[in-house]
Amino acid sequence: MHVAFNGGRVTSDAGILLLAGIEQRLKLAERLAACIEDPRDPKRVLHEIAEMIRYRALLIAAGYPDGNNCEALRSEPAFKMAVGRLPESGADLCSQPTISRLENLPGATALKRMMAAMVELFCDSFDQVPRRILRAGKTPDGAEVALVLRHVIGRIRARWPAVEIVVRGDSHYGRPEAMAWCERNRIGYIFGLAGNPVLLRQVSPLAEDAALGRIAGDAEKVRRYGDFRYAANSWKVERRIIARIEAGPRGADSRFIVTNLPGLPQTLYDKVYCARGQSENLIKAHKLHLASDRTSCRKATANQFRLLIRTAAYWLMLSPRGLAPRNSFWRDAQFDTIRLGLIKIAARVTEMVTRIKIALPTTYPYQIGFTNLATGIAKLPP
Repeated sequence: MHVAFNGGRVTSDAGILLLAGIEQRLKLAERLAACIEDPRDPKRVLHEIAEMIRYRALLIAAGYPDGNNCEALRSEPAFKMAVGRLPESGADLCSQPTISRLENLPGATALKRMMAAMVELFCDSFDQVPRRILRAGKTPDGAEVALVLRHVIGRIRARWPAVEIVVRGDSHYGRPEAMAWCERNRIGYIFGLAGNPVLLRQVSPLAEDAALGRIAGDAEKVRRYGDFRYAANSWKVERRIIARIEAGPRGADSRFIVTNLPGLPQTLYDKVYCARGQSENLIKAHKLHLASDRTSCRKATANQFRLLIRTAAYWLMLSPRGLAPRNSFWRDAQFDTIRLGLIKIAARVTEMVTRIKIALPTTYPYQIGFTNLATGIAKLPP
C-alpha cells in the first residue's frame, strides 16, 4: 500500500455546487450585500461583499462553521467554483482576516436592512399569497416581543396586506404588550400561560371529571378541555383562556393557553398550539447543525451578522428538502443527513480551456437523489 497526497485537483465537497445553484437563483448574497455600504476603494477590492457572504454561508452549510476555515479552504476547487471563480486558474478566495473585517463592518442600520431582506426572501418563496402564516417562538420582555412583531409583521403586511397571520409561542411570549399589539393590528395569537391558583380554581370541575373518567377506566390518561374568560392583574381586558386537564398515573396536570382565535378548545390546543414543536425542531437544527451559537465576537453587531449569515446557510440547507420528490426520504432529512449524503462527495475537478469536468464516484450511493436535485435546481427561475 502506498499513500501520498498526489491525487491532483480533488474536492471532498462537490455537492456544495448544488447549494451554490440554489443561492444563485435566490440571489441571497446579493440581497444581503446590497444592505451594506462598502467603504473600500473600488480599485483595490479583490473580494466583493456578496462574494464573501456567499463563501461564508456555503462554508457553514458544508459544516465549516469557523472563520479560520476560510483560510484553510480558500484554494478548495469546489468552493472556488461555487463562489464564481475557476477551480485552478481562478484567484484564491478571501482569508480569515478579511472575513473578520466583514463581520465587523455592518452597523445597526445595515443589520436591520439585512433582516428586512430576509423577510422579503421569505415572502418571495411563496408562489401565491398563503392563507395563513405563523411566527413561532429567547425569553424577551413584552416590549421586545412587540418590537419584533412590529418589524417582521409590518414588512410582511407591506407585501400581503390581507394575509392572515398567527403568532404562536410559549408563556414567555404571552406578554400583555404583545397581545395588545396583536389585537390592535388584527393579528391572531396563541400563547402559553403559566398556571396560578385562580386558573386552577376555574378548572377544578374539569380536573374532577378527568379523574373520575380515569377511575372508571376510560383510558390510562384522560383529558378534558374547556375555555373561559380571565384577566390577569397586568391585563387591561379579559381574554379567552383554554385549559387542557390531564389525569394520568402521576396525577393531574393542568395546562393553559391564551388566544384570540376562534375554534374548539381541543382543536386550538392540540392542532394549533402544540404544533409549535416542529418549529422548535427547526430552531434546534439552526443551532445544532449550523453552529449558530458561535457568537463570540466582542461587538454585538458582529454577532448579529454571524446569525444572519447562518440564517442564509439555513435557507440553503432547507431548500433541497423542498425540491426533493414528495415520496423521497430527502423530503424530511435532517441537515446532517443532507450534508453527509449530498454535499460531502469526493470528485476530481479538471479545468479545461472550454469547460470544467467534475468526475463523481461511480459507486456514489445517492446518484438518483443528487440528479433529481440538480434537475430541480435547473428548473428554478433565474
